Amino acid sequence: PHFLYNTLDAIAWLCEEGRNKDAEDMVTSLAKLFRISISKGHELITIEKEIQHAQSYLRIETFRYKNQFTYTFDVDENCLGYLCNKITLQPIIENAVIHGLGRGKIKNTEIKVKVWADENLHIIVEDQGVGFDVEEWRQKPGKKEGHTNIGIHNVEEMIRMEYGENYGMWIESSPGAGTKVTYLLPVIRGIQK
Repeated sequence: PHFLYNTLDAIAWLCEEGRNKDAEDMVTSLAKLFRISISKGHELITIEKEIQHAQSYLRIETFRYKNQFTYTFDVDENCLGYLCNKITLQPIIENAVIHGLGRGKIKNTEIKVKVWADENLHIIVEDQGVGFDVEEWRQKPGKKEGHTNIGIHNVEEMIRMEYGENYGMWIESSPGAGTKVTYLLPVIRGIQK
C-alpha cells in the first residue's frame, strides 16, 4: 500500500507541475506492474514478464527518487520464455533502491540485472550502493534500520521450499561496497499464457 500511495502522490505532483508526459509514463508503468502482479492468478510467469514487471517498478522509482540511480538489464533472449515465480525480482530491486541509496547518502548509483542460463537459470541483481554486513542482517531477519526485510526472506524461502536446497538466493555485501544478490533457479521451459 505504501508504494501505491507514494506512486499516486508522485503522479499528482507531476500533474501539478504540468509534467503530463512523465505522469502518463508513471501511470502506464503502474498499470503494467499491477497487471503482471496479478497474472491471471498464475504463480509462474515468463522471465520476459518478470523483467517487464521489474522495469515498470524501476521506471516509477526513477521518478520518485528524482533520477538518483540508473539501471540496466542484460538478459539472454533464450531465457525470455522460461518460467519463474512471479515477483521474484521486485523485492530485491526495491532493497537496492531504498537501502542501496543509503537514504540519500549515495547518488548516481547503478542497479544491474543480469539473466542467463546453463543447466540452471541465473539471475543477478547488483548495486553500487552503501552495502551492509550480511551476517549481522541474517541475525535480524525481521528488521533492519526500521525497515522490514520480509520480502527478501520470503523470496529466499519460497525458492528453497519450491525447488529444494540446491536452489536459492545468495547475498554478497559489505559496508561501502555495494550488494550483489544471486538467484539460482531450475530451468522451467514453456510459455504460460
